Amino acid sequence: MYIKKIEDGPMMANCYIVYDESKNGFLIDPVYPKGKIEKFIEVNNIKIDFILLTHTHFDHLLGLKYFKNKYNVDVYASEDSKDIAKDPDYNLSRGFRDLDIEINRFLKDGEIFSKYNIRAIKTPGHSLDSMSYKLGNNIFTGDTLFKQSIGRSDFPGGSYNNLISSIINKLFIYDDDVIIYPGHGEESKIGYEKRNNPFLN
Repeated sequence: MYIKKIEDGPMMANCYIVYDESKNGFLIDPVYPKGKIEKFIEVNNIKIDFILLTHTHFDHLLGLKYFKNKYNVDVYASEDSKDIAKDPDYNLSRGFRDLDIEINRFLKDGEIFSKYNIRAIKTPGHSLDSMSYKLGNNIFTGDTLFKQSIGRSDFPGGSYNNLISSIINKLFIYDDDVIIYPGHGEESKIGYEKRNNPFLN
């Protein structure tokens, strides 16, 4: 699998375009409509099968409506997104119009889904509905775990204790060489964060 990171949007969040040799793939967190994300998909002739959300804060889904409609695909998110995704206090979207957060499939913890065999991993703490996704030797952690940092836990639905528990008990169980693809910033590895993350040592 190939992984292309595109940083965009007002909060400079990461969108990931994940695709295989046959140019089939999916989006993780469409952070902004059109622009760099759309250009990469079109230039490389990638067929988007679905969209994944790591959580439903506005800065990770400003392009959701646009790409969902453009590619006519389903949107997957945590089952915990069901009752809160459209709440502007929860998703921090007051002042933003026309987000239209429509989720078609709600994922359970540990569920393995799609032809890509992605594992859904509930990692609450930054938000109530934070979900990480493991694909092969890669984990997309959203705003739960960053390189040498962790997500904020002071937003509605956040919990510092849950955040630390999610990282230690749900992410740090994987091998040290597993690559972390976070919602902001650069990539890291599980082993590196175990040894060097100042919030966890």
